[in-house]
Amino acid sequence: MEDIIEKFAQRLEISSDKARQGISITSKYFLQNSEPVVATGVLSMLPSSLTNMFSNDEKQEFKTSQKNITYDEIIKKISNDCFNGDTQKSKKVYEEAINVIKRQIW
Repeated sequence: MEDIIEKFAQRLEISSDKARQGISITSKYFLQNSEPVVATGVLSMLPSSLTNMFSNDEKQEFKTSQKNITYDEIIKKISNDCFNGDTQKSKKVYEEAINVIKRQIW
């Protein structure tokens, strides 16, 4: 996973910590928005280095409930937590993180 984070960070010209945080936030929202059966399957396909970012309670929540979190909410969270309100960078991180997740499961 570290090599994925490093490549991700280099591609977006951000620090590894910001890359890791952006991937974690995006993954969490991706799983929260998925139907429980889909989230369960995705969790089983993702590398443990990524799923270990979540607590057992969070994993159980992904497997049992679905939330409706909007794109704007995700971008705002990434923007506020990682980039001091820079939504353009947040959008790039989100899009790249979704691509990373999809590559891991498909």
